[in-house]
Amino acid sequence: MKKQWIVNCLVVCLVVLMLSPGAAAANTSVLNRNIASGTCGEGISWSLDGYTLTITGSGEITDAPWLEHKDHIENVVLSGGITKICDGAFSGCDRIETVDFGDALVAIGERAFYGCKDLDYIHLPATFRTFGKEAFRGCEDLKYVYCDGGMPRFNDSCLWTGNYIAVFYPTNNPWPWDSYSVLVSSYGGKLGVMMGNFDASAVAAKLAEEEAESTEETKDTKQATQTEEPTEAPTEAAVAVAVTEPATEPTTEPTTEPTTEPTTEPTTDPTTEPTTIPTTEETQPETTQETEPETVVQKVGGDGWIGVVLIAAVLTLLLIGALVFRSASHKGGRYSE
Repeated sequence: MKKQWIVNCLVVCLVVLMLSPGAAAANTSVLNRNIASGTCGEGISWSLDGYTLTITGSGEITDAPWLEHKDHIENVVLSGGITKICDGAFSGCDRIETVDFGDALVAIGERAFYGCKDLDYIHLPATFRTFGKEAFRGCEDLKYVYCDGGMPRFNDSCLWTGNYIAVFYPTNNPWPWDSYSVLVSSYGGKLGVMMGNFDASAVAAKLAEEEAESTEETKDTKQATQTEEPTEAPTEAAVAVAVTEPATEPTTEPTTEPTTEPTTEPTTDPTTEPTTIPTTEETQPETTQETEPETVVQKVGGDGWIGVVLIAAVLTLLLIGALVFRSASHKGGRYSE
């Protein structure tokens, strides 16, 4: 019984050690040293060591068995006498960053590097002659293409990325202007041809500088969006106010109209209407027309008060005279029969 228990404990310990992070890292490191290898054409072999795919031999690549491991490919090296890359050889390998095309490459097949979005530049040997259809289409980061030989054949959309691409021809072998001017016009301003020899250090420095500028631009845009956010808040508040203003109209109308209509219709209407009309020009004629009757009423009212006062004075005098006459008649009877 004890022996069985000891055996079980040893099995459990072995399983734990195999599943530990250190063991997993060791297994992945062993895998990355030599992931796979094989042949890809007559007299051509390939091997994937870490993240670098190396293809050696001479002749044409006819197959692409490394696509099963495309997530591990970041660098491609063609050594020996590789003359052609087959169609779709690296299509969808979106982690490829650099490609060494060797010294004997003549042609690149259709869609060979389709969608390799991390590829910044390519340098083709003097033997190169043909770009296949859509060979580098979808390579979003591709900016520079250096050709050491004569002008190759550019098939349909072979360098179309949607962004501007600069193609350089060597100083010792200039291309005919008539030929590449047609090429430039066919790309609608997204491609330019100019003279320039390849310099790896200069290209790396230029790419680093452009990357720094792009990061600064992204920072500026982020700061601009952050500063614009506070300015948008008042506009939203203004909209909210504009939405709430109509809600106050039905509350004031029913409260003021029933109370003022029977008593102050002629006086309140002219006062309330100018407040609702936005312009002052429209209010001036209305106020003058409405105020004239009021002044007339005031004048008539003043004359009426004067008449009342006169009548009251006459009545008062008559009353005083009656009282005097009455008192005199009681005293002596001078005015009686």
